[in-house]
Amino acid sequence: MRRSLLSIGLAMIWLLAVPVSRTQAADLEKIRVSIIPIGDVAPLFAAIQNGYFRELGLEIDTTPSAGGAAGIPGLVGGSFDIAYGNVVSALLAAQQGLDVKVIAAGTNVTDPKLDATGIFVKSDGGIKSGKDLEGKSIGVNTRNNVIWLYARAWVKATGGDPERVTFKEVPFPQMEDALRQQRVDAAFMVPPFSAVAEQKGGLSKVGSPYSDIQPGVDVGQYITTGKVLAAKPEAVRKFVTGLRKGVEWYNANLTNEALLTLISGYTKADVALLKLVPVPTAPLRTDVSQVRKTMDMMIDSKLLPAPLDLDKIIDSQAL
Repeated sequence: MRRSLLSIGLAMIWLLAVPVSRTQAADLEKIRVSIIPIGDVAPLFAAIQNGYFRELGLEIDTTPSAGGAAGIPGLVGGSFDIAYGNVVSALLAAQQGLDVKVIAAGTNVTDPKLDATGIFVKSDGGIKSGKDLEGKSIGVNTRNNVIWLYARAWVKATGGDPERVTFKEVPFPQMEDALRQQRVDAAFMVPPFSAVAEQKGGLSKVGSPYSDIQPGVDVGQYITTGKVLAAKPEAVRKFVTGLRKGVEWYNANLTNEALLTLISGYTKADVALLKLVPVPTAPLRTDVSQVRKTMDMMIDSKLLPAPLDLDKIIDSQAL
């Protein structure tokens, strides 16, 4: 009798526990995030995969875009709560009067030896410098963004006139094909696509605009709007907390195949090829001094008319 009652009691407890679990799942707050499917967002996907956001009561819904210049309009229009973008697009949006806020670091380039980004050309094309690219074209994911700005700076630094170069918009996953099929004469590629393309042969890296122009540059950031920050301050705080746990896991697993499998999952790059390329660390904080250097470069390139108040753009959570 006692055993029967105990069994019934345990069964009742289990039945009661199931609805509670479902209720908890239903109570997760959804955060819509615009992302670029490149290696830079691996910490975000690590945080999703490892359940860091779920532990904080968040459900992350990701939507891919071609770049920050494409994601920010959706952010401002209310389609997303947060966007992974780049420093140039964020500053341009702020200059246009849009209430954007940087809430977390995304990626930077601190070690030239681990900089897998670069200007790639066909090995037999005779292009070695920006001077050689005058009258020719460079593939960039979007115009007026960080890729475009540093490609122009590299052309100028290597003897060319960026005004005599055509910059064609090509999504990152399609850049290799565009280059091999000669639809562009060069392409500014980023991991994992740059690494995969280089391993196949036939292409050569002739420059590393980030490392060559501004070592330590803060390239990518997670951005929201002042409206979202005011309406969902706790959700944004939880997002930053979960993301940083993802960054910590990522940095602790740079040589672990689990990380490469994760990156392969959302980029479709082959794990065997990813193993051949060193993986850089990800930042936990935004480097304001680097953002200021980029802002000065934007002013020199006539993208900005004057300096912006970075204290109004970079939220304290990002520091």
